[in-house]
Amino acid sequence: MANVAVVVGASSNLGYQVLKQLGSAYKGKIYYTTEDESTGYSIYENLKEYSHLEYFRVDLTYTKSIINFRHHIQDLDERIDLLINVTDHVPEKQLSSVDKVRRILAVNFYGYINFGKLVYPLLTRNARVVNVSGPAGLLATIENEAIRKRISDPKLTEDELVAVLQDFEEAVKRGIQKTEGWGHSMHAVSKVALAAVTFLQHREWSDKGVIINCVNPGNVSSREHRKSTKAFEEGAKTILYLALEAPLTVKGNFVWSNYNVIEWNSDPFLEVTTV
Repeated sequence: MANVAVVVGASSNLGYQVLKQLGSAYKGKIYYTTEDESTGYSIYENLKEYSHLEYFRVDLTYTKSIINFRHHIQDLDERIDLLINVTDHVPEKQLSSVDKVRRILAVNFYGYINFGKLVYPLLTRNARVVNVSGPAGLLATIENEAIRKRISDPKLTEDELVAVLQDFEEAVKRGIQKTEGWGHSMHAVSKVALAAVTFLQHREWSDKGVIINCVNPGNVSSREHRKSTKAFEEGAKTILYLALEAPLTVKGNFVWSNYNVIEWNSDPFLEVTTV
């Protein structure tokens, strides 16, 4: 039974650098996914030197494509010992607020929860999972204390978390998300939700030996072309540190770009200024 690595959502500048650096450091087969086939094959052409890369199209909003990926791995009798989720959908500016929030959450939140349900059973006992967040994933980006308490409840269930995000969607539909204290960014809410998913996954999978963390790779944006390549290279290094080098004791944590574990639900404004 062969072990493999998987990079989910490799189409961004950050995802590309993660894949490139992982290609040098990881000697087994590496699957990488994108929503768009042309982007996926373009990445393959640019990274031809890494013959152990294999492209597979996965659309997180389409369950059948996730199932196809799972079946592909199962049919080859493979298991996943490293999974890096770089998925970060930023919708087109011309969309309405309702369409934006629907698309952001479909990819960054609901889609990845579905992916976990279908693919995590293929993880090896000592697998590592890295969910890529960012500064937006800090709990303080949500201003309402009651909402923060709901999301950061250590006994929070998946159904309860989904209910919180459904409340957010409803607030957006009514145009009251800011007055209710959800903050000023739909994207930030999706990243806070991803952090909450990380902690849920940790509680579910830690007794199976799986190590799951959430990471802020620094001030990078997946769709930002004006930033230098250096910013994405450094962000990828932080991600690869968690994926390959971090002590096994680092699990169920939010890890900052300087490799330090921070308290996601403590006073985040203080944390940001001290790391």
